[in-house]
Amino acid sequence: MPVLRLRYRLLLYLLTAVFVTLSLIQVAAEVFCSIAGIVIYVLAAVTLGFSSCYLVKDMRYGVKEKVRPGIAANPFTRRMAADYRYRTVMFAVPGLALNVIFALFNGVIGIYSRSAWYGTLAAYYILLSVMRFLAVRYDRKLSHKKQDKALLAEEIAVYHKCGILLLFMTVALAGMVILMVCEEEGKSYPGLLIYAVAAYTFYKISMSIINLVKVRKFKSPLLMAIRDIGHIDACVSILSLQTAMFASFADGQEFFVKLMDGITGTVVCLLVLGIGSYSIYSANKMRKK
Repeated sequence: MPVLRLRYRLLLYLLTAVFVTLSLIQVAAEVFCSIAGIVIYVLAAVTLGFSSCYLVKDMRYGVKEKVRPGIAANPFTRRMAADYRYRTVMFAVPGLALNVIFALFNGVIGIYSRSAWYGTLAAYYILLSVMRFLAVRYDRKLSHKKQDKALLAEEIAVYHKCGILLLFMTVALAGMVILMVCEEEGKSYPGLLIYAVAAYTFYKISMSIINLVKVRKFKSPLLMAIRDIGHIDACVSILSLQTAMFASFADGQEFFVKLMDGITGTVVCLLVLGIGSYSIYSANKMRKK
């Protein structure tokens, strides 16, 4: 990558914002002709790619020169930056809070409207909340103990419990898929909110891949459980985003929508079933060792 002066980098960021905005307008309202739309999409993709590379470099420079001294001065932020295990568990806390809120919200709506769809969503978020609660609770409980065989055994127990809960989650997800295909149920988002949901989904996917690589270095059953929870959350988010995209942009293609929802939903259910089964198998194998 060539080195650009600050003014040229700022110009690149500005052009990226313009082309990305124009592409979103084209997707939502189709105000430009097809050729102009293609040109805008290409320019948005190219400028976004280059901007991402330069933005990473700028952020690294800012972290090294300005942010890191402030992080090191505070005990909490210093530990967050240095301790991957502690950081992973702390990031699971906001996810736990959101899962509890979603479970209550969908449960109340499901009871009030007598909707099986919202009932299955509530069951999914309840199971996700229980798994995240187990991981956070046991980390707080075990953080004051020394690393020994007893501690490892308790972590393995958490990993085993999460695997069992994933098997129950497969049932709830199967119910969601059946309702999507047979009853044409699913999520939809108003206006441009779907693009924010898409960005958040891709963020979940990226974090899931990053954790997949990092957790291998630590060989901690507790971190493996949190990693699996992140995988499942990302997979279900993909399924939810797909149904929302079809609801917004697939008018008059009912057969294709049902087919794709059925295929993606089945794949997600099999992944959850596979991860849960492997977690139980792996935990039992660790216990024997």
